[in-house]
Amino acid sequence: MIFWSNPTPRLLLILSLAIATTAFAAISSAAPTVRPQIFVGGVAGIEDLLVEKHSAQFRALGGGLYLHNNGWALLKPAQQRALLRMFKDRPVAIELGFGGKPASAESWAHRLKTGYIDAGCSPDFIAANAFAHDSRPTPAEWKAYTEKLRTAGGLPVKALVLPTFEYANFSPNIRALAKTKVSQMPEFQEIVRYAGGIVIDAPCGYFFKREQGYRDWVVDAIRWTQRAGLKAVHIASPNRTGEQFDEEAIRLVNYLKEKNAMPNVFVSENYEAHPPSNYPNRVGDESVPHTTLGVALLLAKQVK
Repeated sequence: MIFWSNPTPRLLLILSLAIATTAFAAISSAAPTVRPQIFVGGVAGIEDLLVEKHSAQFRALGGGLYLHNNGWALLKPAQQRALLRMFKDRPVAIELGFGGKPASAESWAHRLKTGYIDAGCSPDFIAANAFAHDSRPTPAEWKAYTEKLRTAGGLPVKALVLPTFEYANFSPNIRALAKTKVSQMPEFQEIVRYAGGIVIDAPCGYFFKREQGYRDWVVDAIRWTQRAGLKAVHIASPNRTGEQFDEEAIRLVNYLKEKNAMPNVFVSENYEAHPPSNYPNRVGDESVPHTTLGVALLLAKQVK
């Protein structure tokens, strides 16, 4: 660094402008430049999406469609095509299962081709449940699965295949969370880099019932992924929050914002295959705050 004992006014101006420009660039790079995308879907009440008025505001705000495989299978082919037409020109994502063995990968590729691609679905990304329960695929297994979806499943090159990390949710891994964060695990990092991103499945109410180490794991996974320039998706499902689903969803968003760990995408969906008649979190109507559509609309309006 060079110092001048008597800098001229012109030099002082140049130095001031340079310092200001550098500071602005640092602030700009640290701040998010694009607001998160919001997707909606589910299993219980997926047929509610076929009623156009139920999602009118959400779609007007650019909201995307998230197709859980169990829910999608409940619709007839004509209903599937109608739903895709309703969400035309809006982003679409698919949730599939995962299997590390070649036969399982082949099976999911067949399901993708016949159940989605042939129906006219062109997804932005696929979320595959790679780390559910005690599953822990190797990078080689993940790559083989991804390639099978592309070669046999007809998945376009532009669509990402993202691993859903439920790793922190299941008891076999709980004691190891402090030492198995994504930032500490080269094998996790290799999979996320190859995929182009990560999906975190941390239900709203469950997120706050778990120990601090669980929340730390989730925050670390999102931060590491975004520092690597990759896509971070957070599935915000109701779990057992019932009529507090909307409140817990906003609480979750605020927590992630405070921790500088806002994902690129939030998904509002339920998983209930056999809901009771009074189940409060079905896909429902966006005018009812605690339905999955109600929460999706809330996030579309408030998340920045």
